[in-house]
Amino acid sequence: MQKIDLIRIYQRKTALVIDDFTDMRGTIRRMLSNFGLAAIDVAGTGEEAIARCEQRHYDIILSDYNLGEGKNGQQILEELRHRELLRHGAIYVMVTAETTRAMVFGALEYQPDDYLTKPFTQPVLQQRLDRLVIEKETLREVNEALDRKDYRAAIGHCDDHIVARDRYAQRCLHLKAICYEKLRDFAAAETIYQAAQAERPLEWARIGLGKCLLARGALNEAEQIFQTLIDERSLCLEVYDNLAEIKCRRGDVATAQQLLEHASDISPNAILRQQMLAEISEANGDWERAEKAHRRVLRLEANSCYESPENFLKMARCISTAMRATGDRLRLKEVKEVLERGQRRYRDNPEVTLQSAIILAAARADAGNETQARSSLETIASKIAAAAESPSPAVILELARAWQTVGEAAVAQQLLADLAARFPEDQALLEVIDRTADEPLSNEGKERAVALNGEGRKLLADSQFAKAVQLFGEALRIFPNNNALKLNLLLALIQEMTTNGVRPELLQRADATAAAVKGLGADHPLHDRLALLRAHLDRLRAAA
Repeated sequence: MQKIDLIRIYQRKTALVIDDFTDMRGTIRRMLSNFGLAAIDVAGTGEEAIARCEQRHYDIILSDYNLGEGKNGQQILEELRHRELLRHGAIYVMVTAETTRAMVFGALEYQPDDYLTKPFTQPVLQQRLDRLVIEKETLREVNEALDRKDYRAAIGHCDDHIVARDRYAQRCLHLKAICYEKLRDFAAAETIYQAAQAERPLEWARIGLGKCLLARGALNEAEQIFQTLIDERSLCLEVYDNLAEIKCRRGDVATAQQLLEHASDISPNAILRQQMLAEISEANGDWERAEKAHRRVLRLEANSCYESPENFLKMARCISTAMRATGDRLRLKEVKEVLERGQRRYRDNPEVTLQSAIILAAARADAGNETQARSSLETIASKIAAAAESPSPAVILELARAWQTVGEAAVAQQLLADLAARFPEDQALLEVIDRTADEPLSNEGKERAVALNGEGRKLLADSQFAKAVQLFGEALRIFPNNNALKLNLLLALIQEMTTNGVRPELLQRADATAAAVKGLGADHPLHDRLALLRAHLDRLRAAA
């Protein structure tokens, strides 16, 4: 491309320079002006930058990473992508003088188009931008189709470049595969990823193939790809997330936690990974690590597009459950403090106040004061029943959890059943209800639980105990409060250890599973079965 053509392209572009130092904004603005740009806006904070991007679409954004108080450059990019304020044809360049590992990995996780370290010269900036501008201009039709979510059209435009074997053919091959993934045509995407590696291994193609295999449930093949990439010291942390998901599906939450811990230690500011780590650590009974992840979420969420009152409520629930597990009743004060912080942050949201009151009541039960907890819950339930408007699903779910905490499983189950009847078409809500309930309440949930139990019992009958452990573990991720599934997992673990020997990790998992069985009083039909399995577990422990 001739220099004059490039100048003409720059003249049509709009740019946004984000830096908290006025002099630096001016310097970069002058550089861009020298390239031919005329429409150049500036912002001194992340909030101002987001506001400008709400008003117009920019073709080029250069953002400093560290912007003082408020959002940083990574969080700006994260929010622009999340809210679809950044077009596919736009260029986002991260600029920073900071080079810590956490910052670099954190920034690269969100895949800016380029990364510049201060100080830099005008020729260096121009060289980087020229390359990106030419690429975006050449792939303009592809990017415009992606903006429209017209993935078939995008595939067609990609094919033009692939057939022509131009310099962007491989980039278009990757985009074409991504389009097929968006269309959920994983077989077509897999074919592309496999063909791309015909001559040599390409990390993006291997990761894409692994994700496609994972999406269609080919866990063994996907696991092999991601584990190999980790063994080869891949710098793409998404690999750890995907392998952790596979481990979770197989019920191996301990290994999943280790994978996420490793990725989080490298890149500690990825809020979604911290949320996932907190959830998995709770499932693993590692309350200390769960709390650590929750606290980091609360630090990160203040300037994140994933800011939510639920982050405070989850933290309070975590401390409360840990309090029950450890017997440290003094931690009730911490629960109160977290809830009060959340209420101050979301003071205009009355539901946060109501949910906080319910969680605090449940926390009193976890601290050993069940009488006071019941009294508080009865008062709250009466106020909800007398209110003019029906409570939101979030409030009902919170109330059901609290009744479960004080041992009123039947009351909780009825609340959840009524909620499911109110929203029979809300599939996402029904899935949450089924996860919260002792027994699935949606038709789909009931069918799935019956199928999983049936498949697991068949594996047990065929003496495939390890596979049964994996299946029941995966089932409990879907229905974590289902006592029948817990007992079946406990049986599978006992039979695996009886047949193939006691291993510490299996014994620990069996103990945790037995402890997780709740609400089986002497008159419950599953009570005697639990007692029998616990006795068998004790014999295995003694023999080991």
